[in-house]
Amino acid sequence: MTLSPLQERDLISRAQSGDQFAFEEIIKIYSPLLYPVIRRFTSDKLQIEAGMQETFWRVWRALDHYKFDKPFLPYLVTIAANYQRDLWRKEKKTVNIDLLELDLPDENPLPVEIIENSDQLKALTQAIETLPEHYRLVIALHYDAGMSYAEIAQSLGIPINTIRTHLRRAKNQIRKLIGEFDG
Repeated sequence: MTLSPLQERDLISRAQSGDQFAFEEIIKIYSPLLYPVIRRFTSDKLQIEAGMQETFWRVWRALDHYKFDKPFLPYLVTIAANYQRDLWRKEKKTVNIDLLELDLPDENPLPVEIIENSDQLKALTQAIETLPEHYRLVIALHYDAGMSYAEIAQSLGIPINTIRTHLRRAKNQIRKLIGEFDG
């Protein structure tokens, strides 16, 4: 369910006024949009769930500070990304991105195609896992959240050209690494 800007504003205003049912509606509407972004940060289902809960908990606590100058999804993604960056700083661990959960485009692929696609996905997974955190972050926001360069730049508070550069460099590194995995 997508909300018009007016509906979104009304729902958030009600939640800001302390309406818990309005906030529950926010969670229902935005969880399916936020989940793939957080899933890109980690493949551990417990960590994904913790990330979702922590993000909405932080949103609830900071909701009074939300201003209606930008759509709500980038606001949510910013909070989720900041939470994940905090975890990365604390844990200094590599994020496992499980791209193998993606559905194959063909409903009934041939066994050879399944093997080829599986090998390609494994190579892609390995390549993305080796990227620096800031590259993985922009990949998640652009490809999983479907955010534009401008929305990502606004959410992360960095220039749009930096977003373009990060995505270009990430793609180049992925291509290079996939070539190394194939070789």
